[in-house]
Amino acid sequence: MKSWTLWLTLLATAISILNITGLDDKNILLFLSSPPFWLLETPWFSSHIIHPTSLPQSALYIMTVSFWFILGRLFDRLIYVVTITKK
Repeated sequence: MKSWTLWLTLLATAISILNITGLDDKNILLFLSSPPFWLLETPWFSSHIIHPTSLPQSALYIMTVSFWFILGRLFDRLIYVVTITKK
């Protein structure tokens, strides 16, 4: 099995491509799979930092793929540390 980093990044990239092609025209799949997008949609963040409509769509894609890449790296590192300490 490949690493979590690979699979989570591929999944996020596939969801972004679906959104770019117009198959997710209401951004529902992108919203449900992107925790950074959840943060951007909170009332506090949109009123104090930046409103999500002022960000380019490409920034949302980059944040989504980057988030899942970082989370995959953390999972891989955690698995590596656990397997090393068991031995």
